[in-house]
Amino acid sequence: MRLDHFFILTEKSAPEAELLTEFGLIEGTSSDHPGQGSANRHFFFSNTTLELLYVRDANEANDGPGHGLQFPERASNPDASPLGLVMRCDGDSERPAFPGWRYQPMYFDPGVSFLVGENSGRLEEPLCICMPSNLPSGSPQQQSGAPFIEVTELWLHVPIDEPSSVLEEIARVEGIHIQTNSPHFLEIAFGHEAEGKQRDFRPRLPLKICW
Repeated sequence: MRLDHFFILTEKSAPEAELLTEFGLIEGTSSDHPGQGSANRHFFFSNTTLELLYVRDANEANDGPGHGLQFPERASNPDASPLGLVMRCDGDSERPAFPGWRYQPMYFDPGVSFLVGENSGRLEEPLCICMPSNLPSGSPQQQSGAPFIEVTELWLHVPIDEPSSVLEEIARVEGIHIQTNSPHFLEIAFGHEAEGKQRDFRPRLPLKICW
């Protein structure tokens, strides 16, 4: 497995994106998720993408095929994790190492589905999702410039003592770390933190960027 992209659940329309553009990141295209009740704003890097995801329509999110993701509850419950990791399987492996359930969004072709980690019901943990192996990678998008080019490490902070087996499996992926007994937030390192600088966007956004 490798990281494809990661997301943070935000307020509706993701006004927090302005914090990142003011900081110097370049915002890319946005997209809507029919049947899932969500939409997003994107920031692209050379090896992954940050997605600010928000609930566009709570009724659609609760009643549509993506209701098992529990986005409205995750977005409104302060004890729930607002974070998510979306992985890909490379090579001959078509399935991730973690158990889960199939979710076929309305915006996918028939027979194409995500695999959602079975820890999705544990709202205190990040959502862990694997992309379908037969889904092609998206077209190249405009990326932020130096020093925010390549994400080299990712820390997910969670206020739990013992991670689920799904989260433990995710933590085995190179460059991904789980920090337990810590308030929900995400820490991103660019370029192996060569400049020794950082910016904390809390409390507006559960995110810290190190470079």
